[in-house]
Amino acid sequence: MENLLKHEKMVHVVVRKLLFGRVTPVGLSEEDLVQEGMIALLVADRTFKEDMGAKFETYASRCIHNRVVDVIRRAKRAPESAGDREQDVGERGQIEDDFEREEILKNVLSECNEIERAIFNSYFQGYSYTEIANIFEVPQKKIDNTIQKIKNKVKIAVE
Repeated sequence: MENLLKHEKMVHVVVRKLLFGRVTPVGLSEEDLVQEGMIALLVADRTFKEDMGAKFETYASRCIHNRVVDVIRRAKRAPESAGDREQDVGERGQIEDDFEREEILKNVLSECNEIERAIFNSYFQGYSYTEIANIFEVPQKKIDNTIQKIKNKVKIAVE
């Protein structure tokens, strides 16, 4: 819990960087995204392992960034009413569900090679298939295949 209070400002910084020059999707406000970032910070606090070689701040900022980007993407794909979103975020099971999903994804990614993890992380950060293909200098189809392979492994692990 100490990390939550100590790093609350980081949540605001990450959200503002993501929103800089962008319009938030209908039904989302900066405060909504900060709340999502705080949930990500809580998950990061629960899942951080010092022996993995990264600082907590690095790990937490990545968790916050990924969650906020994911929320923005979902809002753009399927706009909901603000009331529905608030009800979903307010449910007690949300943090536990996120924790479980995070653990499943970590387990699946630990079985992948370094390039597959890097490709998936780029996708998770919001890069398009074309951008990722250019970064890694591989065909766009390889990017699609890699991402679909990891998604299928996650799907199987959830079932």
